[in-house]
Amino acid sequence: MRKMVSLTAALAVLLLALCGCNPPAPEENRTNAARIDALEAEVQALRRDEAARDKRFADELARVRESLESIRALLEIDRARTGVGDAPGKSDTDEPGPGEPPSDEELDAKAKTFVGENLDRLLDLTRKLLDRMESELDDKLKETGEPPAEGHEI
Repeated sequence: MRKMVSLTAALAVLLLALCGCNPPAPEENRTNAARIDALEAEVQALRRDEAARDKRFADELARVRESLESIRALLEIDRARTGVGDAPGKSDTDEPGPGEPPSDEELDAKAKTFVGENLDRLLDLTRKLLDRMESELDDKLKETGEPPAEGHEI
């Protein structure tokens, strides 16, 4: 009798569960299937894009590695040619030797001197050019007899 009650209760629960679940409408199935197909197509496109991007990155990385190796080889050749030790830029003295590049401070000082000299030269040339243009303008105004233009008339 106990088995029968539990079996009846189980059947009642099963029948209630089946009655409560409505199957989805056919149009919902179609729209869901279309959405799933669209999502799958988008995922495939993203995977293809990712694979292409990974290949481009790998190719670029290979080119960079080749460039680094060639630069290292050139540095080794330069070290061997100049006789510089394993530590480039290191020496017993603070002054660069004949094969060593100048320090950053020396380069900065040279650059400032160069810019200062060239800036002075450029300013002198500009001053001469402006003086010449002003004298030509004055000569034209004297020939035509017009009064010089005011600042707001120029």
